Amino acid sequence: MTTPQMPVGADSARPAVLQSVLELGATDRQMPAEQAIREVVGVAQAAEECGFHRFWVAEHHASLDAVSSAPAVLIAHVAARTQRIHVGAGGVMLPNYAPYTVAEQFATLGALHPGRIDLGVGRSSGGTGAHTKLLEAALRRDARAAFEFPALIDELMGFLDPPTWARTPIEPERPTLHLSPRVASPAQVYVLGTSENGARTAAERSLPFVYGLHLGQSKCRPAAVERYRATFDAGPRGARPYVIASLKVLCAGSDDEAEQLALHTACNAVRRRVTALGEPPDKAREEFLARKVLEDQQVVHGGRSTVMSGIERVAKTLGVDEIMLVPYDLTGTGRGRTLRMLTGRQAPTLAVAPTT
Repeated sequence: MTTPQMPVGADSARPAVLQSVLELGATDRQMPAEQAIREVVGVAQAAEECGFHRFWVAEHHASLDAVSSAPAVLIAHVAARTQRIHVGAGGVMLPNYAPYTVAEQFATLGALHPGRIDLGVGRSSGGTGAHTKLLEAALRRDARAAFEFPALIDELMGFLDPPTWARTPIEPERPTLHLSPRVASPAQVYVLGTSENGARTAAERSLPFVYGLHLGQSKCRPAAVERYRATFDAGPRGARPYVIASLKVLCAGSDDEAEQLALHTACNAVRRRVTALGEPPDKAREEFLARKVLEDQQVVHGGRSTVMSGIERVAKTLGVDEIMLVPYDLTGTGRGRTLRMLTGRQAPTLAVAPTT
């Protein structure tokens, strides 16, 4: 496996870092699942059309607001409907699975789509709130699994790339469990995280680190990126640190339009969360909470120049090698529109959604 390389001759109209897309599979609860998945494919095709490097899908379980519960299946579907763009998981929640199962899935994906498959791995359950314990029981997830995340990565890597990943000398007489299919170029593994623990796990294994900035200020620890670089082990292959930061963005025809569209999406999130707990808030309270959501999740929104400046500011502040954009909209149409407008592929004409 090789560490991803920086692009040669970056477009001067875009930030001087590689750009990719993370798709959360967000959906309006009224939308049929079949349509929501078609929209995910549409966003992937828009990302490829616009020249983005990767398109990753998240893993979320027990959610009425997302259709990304089976990333390996969704990756196969998306990769079959695109031509060139790298497709991957952002990420597979490794403690939910046997590492050998994940290795088999991504070896198969690699055989189907050679050179295009990425494997980001994380340690959470992929669930939220009150459903977490039920989800862990349904997944047969061991309570210690999150603490064993580093060991699970070692096991996964041992199956994917045994010749270069053996952490101890291999005894010739020891039986070996082979991975099938065996592919020439295994999927590149990336470690997802928001804290120093995730950063250290990636650094000690000479693996790229994906800093989940899109998850919000309340979950992110800015020192994680510094810790990753400071503790990075180049390993026998002379790897170098490689940092990707994920960032929520919404691009519209003007800053005012983007503000209204972002508030519309945030208000929907607030309404669902608060209504589940009791009476819905009044309009003023709902908008106040929505603005807090936009602030915490650091959603970069505005016209093209505003969003480009925001992306550049984050990239420069963190010194990342790659930015993974998370289009902020409940519809695939809106997410694809953000990508096209951001890359100058679509005229700035948007119907502004109401905030109520």
